[in-house]
Amino acid sequence: MNLPGRSFETFIALRYLRARQKTGLITIISIISILGITVGVAALIIVMSVFNGFNRFAVEQLVSYDPHIRISGENGQPVMSERLLPFLESDEILSVSPFIEGRSAVIHDRKTGVATIRGVDPAHLEGQIAEKMRRTIPGSDLGGGNGIVLGSTLASNLGLFTGDTLSIVGRQGLELALTQVAQPVTIEVPVSSTFSLNQEYDAHVGFVPLGVAREIFEIDEGAMGLEIRLHDFEKSVEVATALRKRLPDEYIVESWQDLHRDLYGAMELERWSAFVIVLLIVIVAVFNVLGSLTMTVIEKRRDIGILKTLGASRSGIMRTFIVEGILIGLIGTSVGVLLGLGICWAQATYSLVELDTTRYLLGALPVEVRPVDVVLVVLSAITLATVSAIYPAARAASLEPADSIRWE
Repeated sequence: MNLPGRSFETFIALRYLRARQKTGLITIISIISILGITVGVAALIIVMSVFNGFNRFAVEQLVSYDPHIRISGENGQPVMSERLLPFLESDEILSVSPFIEGRSAVIHDRKTGVATIRGVDPAHLEGQIAEKMRRTIPGSDLGGGNGIVLGSTLASNLGLFTGDTLSIVGRQGLELALTQVAQPVTIEVPVSSTFSLNQEYDAHVGFVPLGVAREIFEIDEGAMGLEIRLHDFEKSVEVATALRKRLPDEYIVESWQDLHRDLYGAMELERWSAFVIVLLIVIVAVFNVLGSLTMTVIEKRRDIGILKTLGASRSGIMRTFIVEGILIGLIGTSVGVLLGLGICWAQATYSLVELDTTRYLLGALPVEVRPVDVVLVVLSAITLATVSAIYPAARAASLEPADSIRWE
């Protein structure tokens, strides 16, 4: 039983969806179902986009100052960059630089603290954080080869200013101070400048040239590892996997995701937790779809009996109500997608929701719409609406024509 240009099931489903003169309650429930799906879909897109925006910002902060890929030796063995350079020839790699890093006590004017001292190639430091450093402290450098560029919060805590001298306790000096009654041996370095990058770096990090770091941590040659920066940091996992296959087994290759596994995992967990929680709105709306279709089956008992008498099959009747559930899902989902994308566009364009810049690094709520998220939301909503139609459809298909018409 088909109509030209339209299937029988779709025709009947559209008639039931549009024409409900007898029972206004069913129409109200259907409208509520559509609105519920619309709100749920829009909320899902907005929430996922906001999480994407924050995650993108956090990741950009991490990869702006930390390497995209780090190579280190097993058991802390020194890494000789000259030996590894032939293995690192790739169009994806932007720069390679040795590094030395460790925590040490710092002293100035009877004030002490603990800092992460990172020894880098001065040219690499410029390339690594130069743009933001130039915006905050113009002319920041490593003081002609022996100075330290210190986080502004750490410098403030120690009462340091540019040109002052900072005492860094070397590894040998720290061991002597802990095991013997002796003054710690320190390395004196001038403060070349300070920087303001982010809260973590400002309070705990200082950059020094490799030569100074070798003296502090007593490394005669080589470095603790190599820091690699790529043209596109999103390819770090792919490039790291290729390097693991290419390099000897005694080297450890870590992408920025590996270096920040806990933070990255927490961000992903929060993102998917928010998706599941907001999806409950759609699930509640889907229960309304189930109730609406069940009441439609009760109301249309006579129509179903007549259709079966005219030759409609059980599967045809079942498909009719499943199509109606799909149509409700499609309408609600389509409007919800348009609403969600519209709000995200307005936020990205006009910054409708602003943030306090004295407390946050961002001036407005960030949003990033990912097509894969939109597709996931659409498929989830339509699938739930379709599943909700199965019970009423099966109930309609099980009605016997004689019983359906007998009491009319």
